[in-house]
Amino acid sequence: MMRVLIVDDEPIYRLALRELIRWEDYGCEIVGEASNGQDALRLITPMRIDLVLVDIQMPILSGLAFLQKLRESEEGSQTGVIVLSAYSQYEYVRQAFVYGVYDYIIKEDLNAAHVGEVILKAVQRLREVIDEQEQKERDSLSRTEKIREQAFRSLVHFQETADAEGSEASNWLLSTLGSRHVVCCLIIDRSSAPTDHESEKQRSRFIVHTIRQVADGYKINAIVTCIAREEYAVLFLLPGLMGELQAREVISEMLNKTISHLRVYMNLWATWGVSRICTQFAYWGESFRQSKLWAETRFYLGSGRAYFEEDVTSYTGRIKEPVWNVPELLHDLESGNAGWRNKLDKGLDDLAEAYGVPVEKTLHAYRALLWEISSLLYSKGLAWENITGEPESPLERLGQFEQANPLNVWFRSLIQTVFDSIDPKKRIMENSPPLVDKVKKWIDRHFHEPISLTNASESVGISESYLSRLFAKETGETFIEYVTRKRVETAIQMMGSGMKIYEIAEKVGYPNQGHFSKIFKKVTGKTPLEYREEMLSK
Repeated sequence: MMRVLIVDDEPIYRLALRELIRWEDYGCEIVGEASNGQDALRLITPMRIDLVLVDIQMPILSGLAFLQKLRESEEGSQTGVIVLSAYSQYEYVRQAFVYGVYDYIIKEDLNAAHVGEVILKAVQRLREVIDEQEQKERDSLSRTEKIREQAFRSLVHFQETADAEGSEASNWLLSTLGSRHVVCCLIIDRSSAPTDHESEKQRSRFIVHTIRQVADGYKINAIVTCIAREEYAVLFLLPGLMGELQAREVISEMLNKTISHLRVYMNLWATWGVSRICTQFAYWGESFRQSKLWAETRFYLGSGRAYFEEDVTSYTGRIKEPVWNVPELLHDLESGNAGWRNKLDKGLDDLAEAYGVPVEKTLHAYRALLWEISSLLYSKGLAWENITGEPESPLERLGQFEQANPLNVWFRSLIQTVFDSIDPKKRIMENSPPLVDKVKKWIDRHFHEPISLTNASESVGISESYLSRLFAKETGETFIEYVTRKRVETAIQMMGSGMKIYEIAEKVGYPNQGHFSKIFKKVTGKTPLEYREEMLSK
């Protein structure tokens, strides 16, 4: 959040600016107010102000004098400033721009739209400055910071620190003895990952900046290092006077605030795993491994929260063996016995509730079944591509899921497709046109209603994906194309009946006339009205 300070000697204007817009919508929070420039200068550094709204004319220290002193200080050289002025103060406003102010607002003409637009531009400019500063900070990161980050990273990986930096790294590590540390693992959901390398680097910088900024607000030193794509190791050095219970509460609040900031400002879903408090740097590697295991609990219990040891260890941490009776399951699939569904679902439910089990171990159970089904398909002269219609194998797709529930939905649908493809009765039906004819007759009876491939597949007792492939193969059209054509042809037959266009639309299953007209024109090249006029003119 951008931290905002309002400076004006008139309370009514301070109140108006505070209440006029929803500051949080612009990623801002008002953290302080002052009635003159002198008081404002005292607040800039301790309150870590990012943006100042300051009146030009004030007692004790005017807005211009405030600007001059602000720009002379190192802390205020990059602070964003918007000046507030009366209609008669344009000369002062021009002088203010010499000090690098972003914009100005006329006090006598305050309105939410204009103020919001000015704030939005200022925030965008500030973010550009922050990005530029962070890039410079990254490029010119002090040697001490590099050494500390590298030492932490090395210990996380159970490696020795670099020889050339050994003495300085050792001095720092020795200085941490006796203090208390918490090692955390932060995992970002891959679903929001950028596609290009530069965006990924920029996003990583913002994630690191957010962690440090939030930790700084709690006066906690944070060392952050990217371990792998979407995975960060974070060391929090706790203040010496903080009690254990207080530390637990502060860490929890701090991590939840980080999750919230990443979600609101970057649309990222993040999950934390939190180790026990330790006092020896030699334990950092083990602590990180522990915290990563807790973070992976998101696979079972969901992302977007911080997991502590007690959140996970209350569960058994075991998978019920065997997950499936594989020979029986394969026999059911091959023989066309629908009993496979109950057997599969029981195993899927058990895997979804294997809280505390390493995710890789859980995924192995899915892979093992897929390998067995691959062998079954091979024996019938089939491959996964014949079943799914996609070049990517299910084994590759499996690793893309980050939570058990959506994985189970996909996995169940996949096995249903296998069943439909190899079930002897279904294979006979596939070579029998009556199945598609049955679906066509069902469409003829229901096309005027809201229908879908799901409804149609349920009406004939096969999966959506299986019906989709079979329908296209037999008719040369997709299910949607056939339904659309049927509806448009029926609408054309009604054109001479005297019915209004919206009535025809409703009769053929389009309660929205605009949507009907769009579909009709896409199929015929003319709007319904144009088509009817042309038909009646003949």
